[in-house]
Amino acid sequence: MSHYYVGVAASSEKPGDKLVRYTREFIDTLSGLEDRIRFVIGGYWGLMEFIADYASSKGFYVVMVLPDEPRVEPPRRDRFFILRTELGYRSRRGSIIEVVLAYSFGKPVIVLKDTGLDTDRLYSAFPYTIDSRLLSRLYYVGNGVEAAVKVREVLME
Repeated sequence: MSHYYVGVAASSEKPGDKLVRYTREFIDTLSGLEDRIRFVIGGYWGLMEFIADYASSKGFYVVMVLPDEPRVEPPRRDRFFILRTELGYRSRRGSIIEVVLAYSFGKPVIVLKDTGLDTDRLYSAFPYTIDSRLLSRLYYVGNGVEAAVKVREVLME
C-alpha cells in the first residue's frame, strides 16, 4: 500500500478560531485515509501543534521536520515521527518558501485563501503555476473541506 505525504505549511502562531475550524474540517474530511496519509509539519508549536494533536487523535501519523533548535520539543507519541535537521529557521521559514520548494519538486500545492496570512498574496502572483516550466499546479481553496476534497482528487489522479 502506498503512503502519501501531505505537507502542511502552517503558522507558527496560535491559530484563531477560523484556522482551527478549517483544520478540523480538513482532517475530518480525510477520514478513511488514516493508513495512507502522513501529515508533514515543521514543528510542534502554533497551528502545527494543533494539527499534530488533532490528526494523531483521529488516527493519522504525523511527521515533524524540526529545525536545529526547535521552539518546543514534541512529546513522544506512537503516531509521531520526529526528524531532526540541522536547518535553521532562516532556511526553512515561511509558507511561501515551502510552496516554491514543493513546486520545484513537482508536487501539487493546495493553498487556503483568505486566511490573513502571507499566502493570501500568492494567487495574484501565481494563479495556476509558478513559472513557465509548469512543474506542478497550484490550487486555491476556501476552507478545510475544499482542501481535503482537492487532496483526494490529486491523490486519485
